[in-house]
Amino acid sequence: MLMKGQATVEYLLVFSMGLALIAFAVGALGTIRDAESRMSGLEQAEIAAASLKSAGDEACALGDGNSRVVELSWAVELECSGNVIKAYIGNQSAITGLEHCDVSCSGSGDRFGVSNSYGIIEIGESAP
Repeated sequence: MLMKGQATVEYLLVFSMGLALIAFAVGALGTIRDAESRMSGLEQAEIAAASLKSAGDEACALGDGNSRVVELSWAVELECSGNVIKAYIGNQSAITGLEHCDVSCSGSGDRFGVSNSYGIIEIGESAP
């Protein structure tokens, strides 16, 4: 009789350890998912900033009157000062700068017009 009771206690102990491991794994997955989401936003902001920088440098190099349209896969909020472009997605941001021209920007969205106006690169919402 005593052996059956001991076996039951051992099974309960092993079962509770298994439940504890499952609970730990579920908690760790939530943390990993949150970190991945933050990293994804940062990478998207970096890609957006790089795309706008590339179009801005191209319009700058080609001179006054040149323009480009940049279409992104997600909405971005922009802030510019001097030759620096700052792209925000959620609470993540990326900063880049143009090589030879100053930049002014406004707006947010997923489609931007990039144009050279007398050596100033203007980035704004583009009509669809």
